[in-house]
Amino acid sequence: MKTSKIIILSTLSIVLTSCFSVDYRIVTHIDRNGSGWREIQTTTSKTDSLPELFPYDLSFGWEISQTDTVVKERFAHKNSKTVRISKKFNSINDLSTGLRNDKIFPVAKESLKKRFRWFYTYYDFTAIYSEVTEKGRVPLEEYLNKSERKFYFQGDMSAYKGMNGIELKEELDDIETRFLKWYNRSMYEESFDVILHYSESDFRPKLSAVKDSLYSILEKQNIEQPRVRDVCTALDKYFSTDLFARLFNENEHEMNNRFEERLKIIESLLEYSIQYELTLPGKVVASNTDLQNGGALKWNVNLFRFLADDYILSAESRKINLWAFAVTLLLIVFSVFCFIRK
Repeated sequence: MKTSKIIILSTLSIVLTSCFSVDYRIVTHIDRNGSGWREIQTTTSKTDSLPELFPYDLSFGWEISQTDTVVKERFAHKNSKTVRISKKFNSINDLSTGLRNDKIFPVAKESLKKRFRWFYTYYDFTAIYSEVTEKGRVPLEEYLNKSERKFYFQGDMSAYKGMNGIELKEELDDIETRFLKWYNRSMYEESFDVILHYSESDFRPKLSAVKDSLYSILEKQNIEQPRVRDVCTALDKYFSTDLFARLFNENEHEMNNRFEERLKIIESLLEYSIQYELTLPGKVVASNTDLQNGGALKWNVNLFRFLADDYILSAESRKINLWAFAVTLLLIVFSVFCFIRK
């Protein structure tokens, strides 16, 4: 089953509460020649399988360390461990090796371009987290346009410049209302699909024919996030029968398991919250974040940001070439000297 078809069932609580169970901090330092080091750390209460916490095969040059008895309120962990892996790299491209295919973890495609301009050397860094392109049976585009999605999920206000707080709140309230409608419809579609699976094959065309009408009834009744039991109850009322109640009672465990199975893959991805920090050579002259931590650029990376578009981290720095200034000064002095002698 495609991961994309189950994202709708777990996104809402994450988006509205921003409550993540696993926090990661990724620190990347890049030196003048393009080499550098990276450290990834997290806090866990697990006592074994610590390498399983990370998306890398640790045999690819990673060093692992841990600190015992860490108590941090934000993690709500007691007697936990802060686990770190670190690695030196000759090129940012080296960090794409050793990724584990069996580990669900948002990993960016990173690149570094170095541009020589005599007096300065420029460093252009980009990390791209790919958009979740398929978001289930109900297209999100039918409820929110692209600028609204980028505003709501990524904080891109380019289409809302000049608005004051009152106007922005009205926009956000309207966007959130339509997002909730998309979410409720998506929950309904998934629940309905489970019921179809367990229904008699001869009855399925009749069920499919009333799907839209039934949802309109549930929507008028303000039934939010309709699960399998809710839809079975609504079907019984619609057809004046107890067929679907009996179907659910006979297969409650299996139907609920099938419904919950759709959550398992994406839940392990949704739980991640990443604080991405970057240090570049020289002075930062441009970036798409205003956040910093100890002089390092900082981005907050969560899965719901990928619902709108690719989520891009970008930064540019400029390093002075002192030798270029020295050579230029010597050339100027030499030219003046030659001119005077002449």
